[in-house]
Amino acid sequence: MDYGIVMVGLSADEATWRITSSALSALRQLGVEVADVQHRGSFAFIAQKGFASKSVLRKVLTGAASYSRPAQLNATVTGTAYRPVYQVNPYG
Repeated sequence: MDYGIVMVGLSADEATWRITSSALSALRQLGVEVADVQHRGSFAFIAQKGFASKSVLRKVLTGAASYSRPAQLNATVTGTAYRPVYQVNPYG
């Protein structure tokens, strides 16, 4: 991925089962630490490659808490053209 690209990610259903260590490492480099999210917990993030300190991350650690109020965020990204380029498959 190019330096400066903005990425938006969110979990659906069960995102922690079978997530690879390389996927966790790539997310960590973006400033997105989700290794503590438990089974059926949830997370949502906006990150910009090369600017990990600017990342916005919301996470709900447990499935029980996520069931009633999953991770969510609202954002407006200006000054860019929307161009979906990548689809991340955390399963390898």
